[in-house]
Amino acid sequence: MARGFRRTAAGHRRTVVPSGRTRTAAAIAAPAFAQSGWRGSSAVIYESYSFGQGLVFNRVSEVTVPIGLTYQLGRLGNVAVATGYASVSLTSANTAQLADQNLSGLLNTEARLSLNVVPGKVMAIVSGAVPTGIKTVQLQQLSILGALSSDVIGFAASNLGSGGNVGAGLVGAFPVGRWALGLGATFKQPMGYQPVLGETSQLRPGGEVRVRAGLEGPVARRTYLRAAAIWAGTSKDRIGVGGVDATQNGVGSRLITYLSLNQGLGAAKSFTLYGFDVLRGQPQLEQTAVGAAVLPRGNLLALGARFDLGLAPATTVSPRLE
Repeated sequence: MARGFRRTAAGHRRTVVPSGRTRTAAAIAAPAFAQSGWRGSSAVIYESYSFGQGLVFNRVSEVTVPIGLTYQLGRLGNVAVATGYASVSLTSANTAQLADQNLSGLLNTEARLSLNVVPGKVMAIVSGAVPTGIKTVQLQQLSILGALSSDVIGFAASNLGSGGNVGAGLVGAFPVGRWALGLGATFKQPMGYQPVLGETSQLRPGGEVRVRAGLEGPVARRTYLRAAAIWAGTSKDRIGVGGVDATQNGVGSRLITYLSLNQGLGAAKSFTLYGFDVLRGQPQLEQTAVGAAVLPRGNLLALGARFDLGLAPATTVSPRLE
């Protein structure tokens, strides 16, 4: 749950097209801890991207510290709570056009109640988020938030705050021989909030429906395969000024597919190859400072590799190249 903040504090969903992009990423997972029935875990994630010519910035870096807590309700289900801290820095390619930016603070606090409908197979989920993150920013800070929200870059925390949300859904897992089939359908409705300091406009993000299917299982003694597909449909955003709502262009519908192959390399070591594709199928017009711009159908393909090295029973270092 610590991941999944996909909308910026200002509600923008710009796609940044990198030129000469270079990525550095590393993660350290901290030991899990337990206290009075609660079980928790944390991590430190560092990600940094550098860019060639063509953008107003040449580097964006983020340090994220997600924190998760889980409480078991016996055979009834469980409660999960997630929050975290993020610090982001943006280095300008031209300080006369855009100053260097820094932004840090808490993330939204999310909670999820999972209840067993059919024990071991089907669960009902009720979720919500409290706006503890950075939901209102200075106008000049929109550049750093727009870079974070890009689907192309994919930061661990791509949203530093919003007005919160409520959601619900059903998920299930079923055995298919030695494999497992997962199915799910969820709905989330974000709450409205004021995105820019000093402005009275209220952003009311559109609701989102997601349908998921996944299959995973062993293909050899130490080799594990995972495949998943997600269809996500999002309604258009609305901005209210003086009691009047105006419809804004939204993300639209997307089809996301994922495939990974994990190979165990002995005690506390493994190597994973993965790939994913994001297809946005609804072209649209968007107003800019120089007139209307066409946002065409979008298709993003990414390939990557990750090495997991266990340093202690509950601590892992995971360098990744994508």
